[in-house]
Amino acid sequence: MDQSHPNPEPRIPTELALASDGVVYVHAEEGSPPDEGRAVFVGYALKPREVAAYGVRQLLAWAVIGRLALGSDGRVYVHEGEIGGHGVRKAFRGVAMTSTERAALVEELHRTAFNLTLRVQSKAGQRKST
Repeated sequence: MDQSHPNPEPRIPTELALASDGVVYVHAEEGSPPDEGRAVFVGYALKPREVAAYGVRQLLAWAVIGRLALGSDGRVYVHEGEIGGHGVRKAFRGVAMTSTERAALVEELHRTAFNLTLRVQSKAGQRKST
C-alpha cells in the first residue's frame, strides 16, 4: 500500500454539510437559484494534510470565529470568503434545509440507525450461537 497518502481524499459525492452556524445545507447545483429566503453556503475543502496540520483545536477555533462545514463525504469545507481555492479545491454549494426537510432527514436517520442496530444485534447473536 502506498504510504505517501495514508488518508486519500474520499471519492463520494457531498450531499449534505453541517455548518458551524448550526445549519444543515443540502447540495445545490452550480447556478441554480436558491429558494426564496434560504441561506446558501459555498465552501472549499481543506486537503487532508491541512486538516492534520490545523488539528482539532485550531479547526474548532476557526469554526467559532468563521464558518466551516463538515460534509457528508468526510471533508471539512471552509466558507468561500475565508479561503481561496476556486478551481483548485473541491467545492460544495448548498442551500439551507427547511424545517420539514430536516424533520424528514432526522426520521430517516433514526430509521436507518434502528435497522442497523437490529442487524448488528442479529449478527452478534449468530456468532454467540456458533
